[in-house]
Amino acid sequence: MNKHANLRLTAKLLPLIVPFMAKDDIRYYLNGINVRPHKGGGAIIVATNGHALAAIRDPRATCEHEVILRFDTRMQQACAVGLSDDREIVMIGDRLAVVDNTGREVYIQAGAPEIEGNFPRYERVIPKLETLQPGLVGTYSATVLAPVEKAALTIAKRSRGSYSGMQFFNVNGDANSCAVVRLPVEPEFVAVLMPMRDDALKAATPEWVSELHAAVDAAANQSGSAA
Repeated sequence: MNKHANLRLTAKLLPLIVPFMAKDDIRYYLNGINVRPHKGGGAIIVATNGHALAAIRDPRATCEHEVILRFDTRMQQACAVGLSDDREIVMIGDRLAVVDNTGREVYIQAGAPEIEGNFPRYERVIPKLETLQPGLVGTYSATVLAPVEKAALTIAKRSRGSYSGMQFFNVNGDANSCAVVRLPVEPEFVAVLMPMRDDALKAATPEWVSELHAAVDAAANQSGSAA
């Protein structure tokens, strides 16, 4: 019997995690999504491309054993289409499938879904709460920020475009450490982003902006003196 036969995940959470999944990485296990039982119930769903990691707790999940799962494009689409309903990801025999709230099979993925490998431990990547403070510091690649934007836009789609806010946190003000991202509408979600090893700008604005402000201040002082 398949040891993952009882696996059951909330399908609408997958589109929040998929953007962080690696594509064609030589570390083949990063090309899948890790699912682990959570001691408080449910499961933790994790993906990382080595530069950005996202994790979310699925409190409704049934997960008895850790597993790395492959999700093809059509499986991802079947989960995304059902953002507003109660679709679930389940095992049917030795195949991964999406079913609707009546149990009807929406999509069955061909081939064995399990990927063998040792997935990075999210508890070693996510900083401890007491080290975090509000704000984004350091320099970040647009490609590292892009998965967070996709996750936030997925939230907006689910809530009919009304909200897609993001909150950023840094580790003790260290520009060379990672950033943590939260989505207020989905409090079970957390992402960790690695910064670029790049020379940071020394000033918050370009020199011409400072010159403009200086000219405005000088004009105001001159006007005040004349009065």
